[in-house]
Amino acid sequence: MKKVLYSLAASILFLGATAQTKNAKVTYEERIALKIELEGEAAQFASMLPKEQKATKALHFNEEGSIFITETAPKATEINQETEGGGEVKIKMNRPEEITFCDLKKNKKVEQKEFMTRKFIIESDISMGTWKLTGNQKTILGFPCQEAVREDSVKKSIAWFTPAIPVSIGPSGFEGLPGLVLEVNVNNGEYTLNASKVESGMADAKLLVKPTEGKKMTKEAYKKMVDEKTAEMRKLNGGGGKGNVIIKVDRH
Repeated sequence: MKKVLYSLAASILFLGATAQTKNAKVTYEERIALKIELEGEAAQFASMLPKEQKATKALHFNEEGSIFITETAPKATEINQETEGGGEVKIKMNRPEEITFCDLKKNKKVEQKEFMTRKFIIESDISMGTWKLTGNQKTILGFPCQEAVREDSVKKSIAWFTPAIPVSIGPSGFEGLPGLVLEVNVNNGEYTLNASKVESGMADAKLLVKPTEGKKMTKEAYKKMVDEKTAEMRKLNGGGGKGNVIIKVDRH
């Protein structure tokens, strides 16, 4: 009888925790290890550039949707230096604002991205994709979490989600799992997100609005454009003899 009562009490507590977190704000600490390649005359300034960027992100959600935004952006880096050969090197690093909105009723995701000072709107379905559950478990901020892995020829992503908060959302690019994502690790620390706080009932309903500013593109068309423009910039900057700066950030 004692075992039955204990199990029932545990179930009630679990359901109570679930009910309280159907409307919440999650704060994440984001870290990006920067892979910066300086060529030619610019190479002498490599030590002046940061090795990583840190930011604070926030996920607001309720039963209908979520929005993932930047709360504290990393400080911009700008270098203007003359080289020994009489040339000039200009390096500017700035993180553009990105917004990801998820409509849980329609199972749709809308992303607002900025590239080369232009804004774009990318719409797609929310999908679990190729995630595989490993069976590994741990506790994050008091929530029981399970591990999921997604891997291809370029990167390996690990996400920890909690079924105790049964919403298929998380940080941008990590939606679709059967529970809220609280931790992310891509390529063994190249990109990490760690939830630092879950505040029940703190979702700002005024923020849960689909972004509309920018040119609409498919995910495939946007990726193709970014790849092509990046290749053009590498060729243009590298061909000028004044050095080339290549910054690689791959989160998803």
